[in-house]
Amino acid sequence: MDQNPNPIHKNGDKNVFCPYYNDCLNHAAKLHWQNWDCSKCPHKLTQRPIKTDQMTSGFYPYCELPLRISINFIEKIGLV
Repeated sequence: MDQNPNPIHKNGDKNVFCPYYNDCLNHAAKLHWQNWDCSKCPHKLTQRPIKTDQMTSGFYPYCELPLRISINFIEKIGLV
């Protein structure tokens, strides 16, 4: 881990938007931690930049798919 992330071995809040989240996850996994907390980390409020292709265009296929499946299923069983 670089830039001094400081995960703590306890159940608590995690910043999934932190650029060091994956490093902390790997650290916790190597030590067989089931939980960790970011409360003592200097990066607890840091957020990695979100690419524009991850915002709207990358999100819609995931939220529309269950809707399409549901509509197709409802039509197939004759409720519409």
